[in-house]
Amino acid sequence: MRTRTAKRSISAVAAVLSLTVTACAAGGSDTAAPKPGGDKLTDFTFTSWNYGEEAQKELITAEVAGFTSGKGISAKFSSYPFAEYRNQLLLRSRSKEMDGAAQVDIADLKSLARLGVLADLGGYTSKDTYTEAALKNGQVDGKQLGLPWYTGSIGLVANDGLLKKAGVAAQPKTVSEFEAALVKVKALGGDYVPYAMTTKPETVKDFIPWLRTFGSKIVDGDKIAVNDKGAVEALTWIKGLLDQKLISLNTGRPEARTLYSQGRAAFFDDANQVRGTLAKQAVDKSIVEGTLPIPRPVVKEGDVPQSLAWGGVIVVFNHGPVQTSAEFAGFMTSDKDTVLRRYSKIGSAPATKTALADPAFAGDAFASTWQQASTVNAQPNPLWAFSKYGQMESVLATQIQAALIGNKSPQQALDAAAAEMQALAD
Repeated sequence: MRTRTAKRSISAVAAVLSLTVTACAAGGSDTAAPKPGGDKLTDFTFTSWNYGEEAQKELITAEVAGFTSGKGISAKFSSYPFAEYRNQLLLRSRSKEMDGAAQVDIADLKSLARLGVLADLGGYTSKDTYTEAALKNGQVDGKQLGLPWYTGSIGLVANDGLLKKAGVAAQPKTVSEFEAALVKVKALGGDYVPYAMTTKPETVKDFIPWLRTFGSKIVDGDKIAVNDKGAVEALTWIKGLLDQKLISLNTGRPEARTLYSQGRAAFFDDANQVRGTLAKQAVDKSIVEGTLPIPRPVVKEGDVPQSLAWGGVIVVFNHGPVQTSAEFAGFMTSDKDTVLRRYSKIGSAPATKTALADPAFAGDAFASTWQQASTVNAQPNPLWAFSKYGQMESVLATQIQAALIGNKSPQQALDAAAAEMQALAD
């Protein structure tokens, strides 16, 4: 069963990748959506993978009703399972079968943009409404092709109780302070993994913020730069942590959460919704209470702490009911009551300044601290600019593993990765 499913998935992905590579030659160009209030509102379609999930179907139905109610219009819902969603969206967009509005993962926005089927929603944005980081998640080549529906980050959390037990009095702000804190935790003895860094190949994205921390561009224009000076320094440092047994191999996100919830790790990386997971797993609830979001340590004071952005945007297709769909996208992403209800129900952080400042969000110490420690400076993965980003990440993961297990030096591994990834980018 798994083998057949995997083969079908690989075939589907290959078809989509082939499609997106040729999209620029066959597709149209993105056009600006009509300004708000220009035309009479009409019926429209909203496509969303979350609508097909019981956990959110009722919530999304209510959110959409908040827009359509009293306007004499209705919304048609469309959905595909998450595993199939990207492929279906790209394939149907290419054949002009998609119209209305759609939920898109920020990792897939640029692939969809290459098809030239999206409306530019620049007329529906304002720096006074959305945060700068959230707006960037919906931008491609200077155009606002998606409005930020929810935004978050993969950031660093710390076990305050364990750090105090190890004699770490203050949150580490620099890489050297961070490493010193890990050494103190290791000195406690036992089976501690001071930093439960996700080192499995499938979690290679967690290396991206560390590469940036040391100054790597990762992508420099059209050039893959995962072997620049900053990246080599970062991987050399991470290999040093492994050699000191401050991190361990074969740690994925589930394993990291388990180590942390058992009180065996002082730090690990996760998304800003991690509290819910820890609350279910931790036997000692003081671990949850003592979990603190912290800015990722920097090489030198004054550097900007790095984190990886994640989230979803709502896009509008540039044919069909564009005006109505654009106004709907604006409502879903910026109406304060709507986005705060979403936050209260499922923990998705809002993307607007007014909602973030509201007591419903700002009064949550963990959420507001995470926003300032991590999400405010979060950046998308630069590899998402390429249609074959999944294959490129796989190459990078393979070479990083080669360096960690000692088969190659960090420079050799990253040189090999850069060459293979560049071939996929060209």
